[in-house]
Amino acid sequence: MPRPRILIVGRWSDQIGKDPGEGVYVGRKLIDSVARAGAEPIMVWPETADRATALVGLADAVILPGGGDLDLRPYGVPEVHPLENHQPPEQDAADVTIARAALDAGLPILAICRGMQVLNVIMGGTIFAHVEETTVEHKGVRHPIDIVGGSSLEKILGDTRTVGYSWHHQACRDLAPGLVLNATTPDGTVEGFESTDGRILGVQWHPEVDAAEDPIQARPFGWLTDSALSTQPS
Repeated sequence: MPRPRILIVGRWSDQIGKDPGEGVYVGRKLIDSVARAGAEPIMVWPETADRATALVGLADAVILPGGGDLDLRPYGVPEVHPLENHQPPEQDAADVTIARAALDAGLPILAICRGMQVLNVIMGGTIFAHVEETTVEHKGVRHPIDIVGGSSLEKILGDTRTVGYSWHHQACRDLAPGLVLNATTPDGTVEGFESTDGRILGVQWHPEVDAAEDPIQARPFGWLTDSALSTQPS
């Protein structure tokens, strides 16, 4: 059976390589995490919904990665928080069009950090434009994560407690219909969700950062690969 093809939406950068110029990339740790799990990572950057649909039609699963802040104004949040760091409109368009196409196609989705927020808001959930630091830091640190007992995430990770690397200040508020909470931090921040049909896993932390050294952090990618294999024709 061929390695399942997993689409990863590219991340925009204002400079790639030695020559100044805009570019699109996927982080090495994310690519390696997918490859180690037995799947083939494929970066995509669609500019239209039709192209996103065509690209998703070639895939077995999708990753919506982390990145800069989502512009929430199209989703009912009129005020831009002073700490928001928006990406170009093309970045939001790439994430949103692939996410919608993947949902329509019924593909397995792993949504990480920003990707989790994108998926929640397009499915009808809400987002905090900014979460104040409390007893738990969320920017550039590893912190404890409490996993909901009996959730699919508990089965994937094999425990109800883990530690993950986070870097964010936006966060999910109300989860969209069809999504259920599967993880929080000790300060109550939504740290994960999953769909009731088992096709979607969202994690607010970045498992790819530690996946090479920590088998537990590699397991979300193993889950995605196994789920992708189940979508392939027999």
